[in-house]
Amino acid sequence: MVITTWILQYLWAVILVIVVVIFQSEIRQVLERMSPVRFFIGRPEALDRLVLEEVVRSAFELAQKRVGALLVFQRRDILEDYLKGGIPLGGRVSYEVLTSIFLPNSPAHDGAVVIHEGRIVSLGCYLPLSDNMNLPRNYGTRHRAGIGITERGDAVSLIVSEERGEVMLAVDGRIRRMANPAELQGQLENMLVKPEQAKGRWQAALTSNLGPKIVSFALVFALWVFLAGQHRAELRITVPLEFRNVPANMEISGEGTNKVEVGIRGSRGMIFGVTPDQVRAFVDLSQAAPGQNYFRLTVDNIRAPLGTEITKISPASVRISLDIVKTRSVPVKAKLAGKLPNSMGLKSAGVEPAFIILQGPETALGKIREVFTDPVELSSIREDRRILTGLDIESPQIHLAPGQPTQVTVDLKLERTP
Repeated sequence: MVITTWILQYLWAVILVIVVVIFQSEIRQVLERMSPVRFFIGRPEALDRLVLEEVVRSAFELAQKRVGALLVFQRRDILEDYLKGGIPLGGRVSYEVLTSIFLPNSPAHDGAVVIHEGRIVSLGCYLPLSDNMNLPRNYGTRHRAGIGITERGDAVSLIVSEERGEVMLAVDGRIRRMANPAELQGQLENMLVKPEQAKGRWQAALTSNLGPKIVSFALVFALWVFLAGQHRAELRITVPLEFRNVPANMEISGEGTNKVEVGIRGSRGMIFGVTPDQVRAFVDLSQAAPGQNYFRLTVDNIRAPLGTEITKISPASVRISLDIVKTRSVPVKAKLAGKLPNSMGLKSAGVEPAFIILQGPETALGKIREVFTDPVELSSIREDRRILTGLDIESPQIHLAPGQPTQVTVDLKLERTP
């Protein structure tokens, strides 16, 4: 559940892009079929009967002369993704045009002619070949191309064989020989000419598939009532303020705001599930300058779960002091605690190394005059001793420079007292 929630909250945009890229062809097909413009103005008939008569006459005329031809009738599915090459035409379909295109001396006679809505869209197009291994071996490239385009959509292809003088019709990956012009005319009319509707367009749109429409409307209404009826809730949460992109030669100095109160609003179920680690507040310091910097906090500085709304940010602005990072060498002194035994006295207490290099903001570093070691207890010492101990750096903004030892040696020299 945690992984699923994370994916839905942060990867939904990536998933949406991937879906659009992978299924772009299918999405185009759906949008083309559901176009509201076509619903209001209506879909023009792909072909009328007079145009079909010209196509049938041309096909059997070419078959009699043993001239090969390939015509593709585009219906609802878009064919642009499957067509290669081609010459745009946009002309009316006629016997003279079709027969001239497929003459052996014509430069576009080897390709296919695409017909859509009663006009020749393009000619000389190359189509994808069928992968069906059960096709007869005597079928050439023209037959396989005509069948292949019908396997990828609802297009209809008309194939004229120059070897056998046959006229064949391919639909849904299946091919059938047409015995005479009347049979071809009838088949094309059944597939390409819409029957006249007795009812008006608006009446048919409202009454067709009435059962599924009622169920769909009920589901949509129930979903709307559920979403609209959800109560809104608001949550106040305090989160740490993050400082991002601090310049390499600077450090934050002084005491400033390090927490932010954020108000989040959303549906009750979502708000109750929000945890502090899901809300982030940050400030980008990449453009900050040395000294005092003021930053106004907006919704761009807050990261909250998807579906929530930022209603409050307190404080509305923050002041951040930046100092240039410096290094400085300071002396190290031993810090002694307790007393030596009565018969012993302290002759000297040296430290190795005697100096240490510190690093930090220039303002804070200027206040450091010396550094003491961690306390060294003297009560148990009876003779000269070398003790390894750490350093006590009081300022949290000051730290050891790179390469400096984290511990030093305190060299104690004792002497007997009378």
